[in-house]
Amino acid sequence: MSIASSAHLLQDNTLADLPNSPDEAVARAAYLHAGIAKRTVENETQRLVSPDSISELMSAGLFGVMGARRYGGSDLGLEALVRTTIEIATACGSTGWVYGVLAGHSWMLNLFPAEAQEEVASDPQALTATVFRLGGDIVPVDGGYRLTGGTGKFCSGIDHSKWIIAGNAVQREGEPPEPRFFLIPREDVEIVDDWFTVGMRATGSRSVRVDDAFIPEYRTVRVADMLAGTSPGAKHHGAPFLRMNFYEITPYSIVGAPLGMARAAVSLFTADYRKAIQAGASDTEANLLRLTKAATAIEAGIALVLSDVRRIDYLGAPERFSLADRKEWVRNWCWAVQTARNAVNSIYEIAGGSTIYNSSSIQRIWRDINSAAQHFALTEDKAMLDYGRALMGLDTATFNIKKPTPLPK
Repeated sequence: MSIASSAHLLQDNTLADLPNSPDEAVARAAYLHAGIAKRTVENETQRLVSPDSISELMSAGLFGVMGARRYGGSDLGLEALVRTTIEIATACGSTGWVYGVLAGHSWMLNLFPAEAQEEVASDPQALTATVFRLGGDIVPVDGGYRLTGGTGKFCSGIDHSKWIIAGNAVQREGEPPEPRFFLIPREDVEIVDDWFTVGMRATGSRSVRVDDAFIPEYRTVRVADMLAGTSPGAKHHGAPFLRMNFYEITPYSIVGAPLGMARAAVSLFTADYRKAIQAGASDTEANLLRLTKAATAIEAGIALVLSDVRRIDYLGAPERFSLADRKEWVRNWCWAVQTARNAVNSIYEIAGGSTIYNSSSIQRIWRDINSAAQHFALTEDKAMLDYGRALMGLDTATFNIKKPTPLPK
């Protein structure tokens, strides 16, 4: 389907199908750009992505890019997720972040038992948020688990979600804790309105509390299985991609947003500075040099990340990748995001005194990207060290020599 025909379907409000390719998904996101962009001020004021934006993205079939086809998704893969998130984030960084999390973490849902996936899929508009570290006690009971006193931070998109996936560890007497993820319905979750932040205000990534909840066995999956590629969902779907280590895949849900923010900063500064030059601004060469370096660095990072996700989508199975390959992905996405952050900081330095006002779009992006890049999955120094250790055949946790993983033939 062409970009024009995608836009036509959206315009006529007759869209009934899902995007069939990454290009089509990006085209649909681009068509929504103006509407999403005009809500950025409202989003910041409300500390929440507008429900109108969520509804438009839902109607465009974009939340299903990582979802399994048998449960209503389009199963397009990581390239579609990252590119679509970048496109949305150029309109509104927070909307891009929330989209990336809600669309990307459906890949985690694919790893749960089939009964859990079917339960969520029974409502085609149900979205699922995630809390990777939910505190509290969780113990086995008849038919499942009992969670009490659960609290967790950074639940992006919770206001738009009907479920959350929460990480915790089962406590059994005389045994070590067993890390698992649990699928919890929204009615068991209390939102704690504590999201008062310097940046990414509109993501509404509030804390959550689960005082007391019963979680059936079928709504849980062991982290060990998610790492080893032996999760119930991987067996159920049979797709090689679902046997990948989920810790090496899920960060792609957040990588696109800061990259899109950085592109937006370049575009905004270019438009503003073009007007300034026409009005006789001085120091043109110095500013143009800095702008060009920033834009080049941002696009280099995007190209690096997209090269990786295309390779992952194409090869698909964990045995096709060495340890060095997998650590290289992490190195690349961390470098890309931190490079984009530095590029935006460079642009902000030359953007003029007016950017100190909260009404400045460049200031908002500057705050947003510096907040986004603080995420633990985007820590560059650790990623660089881990890659170097893997490349040298060293254990990634220590400096003990280990036999290098052979490259696929």
